[in-house]
Amino acid sequence: MRESLRHLILSLFFGGLLLSPLLALANSSPAPSLWAHLDPHPDFPIEWWYMTGYLTTGEKIHQGFQATFFRMTNQGSSSSAGGPWSPREIFGFHGALSDLDRKTFLATERERRGFSRSVLAKKDPFSVRIGRNRLDLPKPSSPSLALVFRVGNQSFNLALTPLSPPVWHAARKKFFTGPSQKDWAFYYSYPLVMITGTVTTVGSDGAQKTRTVHGQCWFDHEWMVHSLAKDQIGWIWVWAWNKKNTRGLMLYQMLDRGVRLSPFHRATVLERKGVDWTVTRTRNVRLLKGKNDRCLDLSRIAFLVGGNTVVRVHPEIDRQLLTGAVSYWEGAARITLGPSSAPESGKGYLEVTGLESLREGSLCRDRH
Repeated sequence: MRESLRHLILSLFFGGLLLSPLLALANSSPAPSLWAHLDPHPDFPIEWWYMTGYLTTGEKIHQGFQATFFRMTNQGSSSSAGGPWSPREIFGFHGALSDLDRKTFLATERERRGFSRSVLAKKDPFSVRIGRNRLDLPKPSSPSLALVFRVGNQSFNLALTPLSPPVWHAARKKFFTGPSQKDWAFYYSYPLVMITGTVTTVGSDGAQKTRTVHGQCWFDHEWMVHSLAKDQIGWIWVWAWNKKNTRGLMLYQMLDRGVRLSPFHRATVLERKGVDWTVTRTRNVRLLKGKNDRCLDLSRIAFLVGGNTVVRVHPEIDRQLLTGAVSYWEGAARITLGPSSAPESGKGYLEVTGLESLREGSLCRDRH
C-alpha cells in the first residue's frame, strides 16, 4: 500500500499546458453544473483534490494551509484476488499548517484503503472522505464546498466559494505532460476561492477554543492515467496572486534525472478586472535563478514567464517539508510578479518534488 501511495504522490501536480491564444472566461459566478467536474473518475488510476491557501483569524493569527485528498486504483486487486479485504482503491490525505507568525510548520498524513462510508470518493452528492477529513458538495446547487480537516490539535470546518469558473490548463482539457503518448492528464483549477469558517483548538488541558477564520485558496483537481515519465524525477510548481488579486498565475517546471530542467514547462497567467477574466496559456517559462547543480536554493527562485513577467518566490518558512510515504516540499511563500520594471508583491504557494534533502535553505537530490 505504501509503495502504491508513493507512486500516487510522485505524480503530484504532474500537469502540462498546451500553448493557446488569449481566452476570456465567463463573466458570471460559477454555475451549479460546473461542479460536475468534481466527481471522482474511477476509470483513471490516479486522482487528487488539492487545496493550498491562507487563513486569518479574528485575532489576526495568520496561517498557510494545505489539504489534499488522493485516490488511487489498486490495479493489483480483483474480486477473486486477496479476498474481501483486498483494497480496490487506496486513499491518502495530507494536511499541513504554516504558522506565519511563529514561523513553525506542522504536517500530517493519512493512508487508508477504501472502506465502507469512512474512506471513499463518490458522486451524487460529491464527497471524498478519509476518516475525519472530508470534502463535500452538500447539494448540486450549493455555491460552496465544505472542507473539514485536522492537523495536530487544530480542526478546521470551512466553506470554499470560488470567485470564478474553473480554469482548464489546456484549451482542449486533455494535455500531454511528457514525451510519451501516455504522458497526459486532465487538470483544472478554481484559482481564486474565498474561505469562511471556524478552527477549533484543543489545549493541553483538553479545553477547546473555537475561532472564526477567513481567507483564500487555490483549488486543483487532476486525474490521469500515467505518473512521471521515464526520465522525470519531480517538478517545481508555483501559484501566485498579487495583493489585489487582479493578477495571478500557475507555473511548473518538470525535473529530469540528474536534476536537469525538463523541456516540459508551462504556465497559466490570469488577469482579473471586476467580474471579467482573461487567461493566457504559454510554453514560454524559464527558470532564471535558484538552481545550483543538484540543488534548488529556495531563497533565490525566479522565473520568467511569457518573456515579460518575472516571478520571484520567497518561502515564508524554510522547513516546510512533508515527510512520510514520500518527502516533498510545499509551503506558503511571498511572491513578486509582473514586469521587472514594476513588480507587484503578493503571496502564493511553492511545491518541489524529487528533491528530498533539505540543507541550509536548499533542496537537493542525493539519489541518482
